[in-house]
Amino acid sequence: MMNFICFSINNWEKRKARKQQFMLSLSKRKDVAKVLYVEPALNFFRLLLFPFMELKNNEQRARWKRALTLKPEKLSDKLFIFTPVFFIPFSFRVQAVYNFNLFFLLFQVRGLIKELKLENIVLWLYHPFDYCFLSWFKEGVLSVFDWAEDWAEYFSNYSQKKRNKIRELEKIVIARADIAFVVSQRLLERAAKINVNTYKIGDGTSPEIFLSKHLNMPQDIKDISRPIIGYIGAISFRLEIGLLEELCKEFSECSFVFVGNMLLKEKDIESLKKQRNAFFLGTKDYNDLPGYLLNFDVNILPYVPVPYTSAPTKVFDYLMTGKPIVSTYFSELDRFSRLIYLAKDKAQFIMYLKSALNENDHGLVEERIKTAKENSWDVRTNEIMDIIYQQLEINGKE
Repeated sequence: MMNFICFSINNWEKRKARKQQFMLSLSKRKDVAKVLYVEPALNFFRLLLFPFMELKNNEQRARWKRALTLKPEKLSDKLFIFTPVFFIPFSFRVQAVYNFNLFFLLFQVRGLIKELKLENIVLWLYHPFDYCFLSWFKEGVLSVFDWAEDWAEYFSNYSQKKRNKIRELEKIVIARADIAFVVSQRLLERAAKINVNTYKIGDGTSPEIFLSKHLNMPQDIKDISRPIIGYIGAISFRLEIGLLEELCKEFSECSFVFVGNMLLKEKDIESLKKQRNAFFLGTKDYNDLPGYLLNFDVNILPYVPVPYTSAPTKVFDYLMTGKPIVSTYFSELDRFSRLIYLAKDKAQFIMYLKSALNENDHGLVEERIKTAKENSWDVRTNEIMDIIYQQLEINGKE
């Protein structure tokens, strides 16, 4: 029986992304004993200086409560979450300080390994800053780096010097890991030059939550007029706000509904919020999202077109509804061009959205749903485990 320890770059939040979904799916397998999901560390220095900001909502308060107990939270018999605290400030500004905090975290994790009785551990990493674990962590039988983003490009607010450093660390962690998983063809080509044990593992969906007999129309969209053009996900810098404003004006008879956490500053979203047909409903629990998606008439992915960006995780959730999808162009989605309208500019996005609103093809609906089911998180986990068993056999550790 294998155990997994995942050092993640995402909190265990309401909107379950690739990191959470992989660990959740792994924890349900019969050949996996336990999964320990280690959240990004909280900063004790910030709690002292900015307590109201650090404890501003229920989710953040729950994280601090869990962190200060120094104990993992048990989500199921096999899945545990641990929230560490960094006591030395400026970790994300100075790599040496970050490494020092990591060293103390390692001692905590070793205590959890004994407490949870973890053996045959697969070490699973996401952040290139965590590269030291690949040298320090002696308890593992295998190490994995899941390259889920081109981090040097993703952290666009970092200085060029720091982004160059991230690129160096990405190469180090890819080289040292036993296995590198990547989310896109572009990352596959780069990683394969560094580590021959590199594999492309796409994202997925959870078909079962779309098939529940208890799915109802959420109360907060019942009074929103149709047709509804919907978006699920974080409201962040990755959205093309100018395009969305233009869409609201061009399709004034439609309602634009956004479900997700607001990460933009008020001044950056103010003009879009002023559109009378734009509705922002906030963050929802992952299991509640199908209730929204199934009541949208068209799903959209209106992202800023950037060549390095991987296709959004939510693509297969969208496909699971069978509804039309209009997206900014991503090369990773070319294989689904029959099922998704891929727009290369604003004019094409508007044209495709008109087509999507008028679409009436039951065959396409069925094909989208079939494709989504073929790309479930459980399917992805089967692919992962096949590769892990193969590598353990090569290493003589199976």
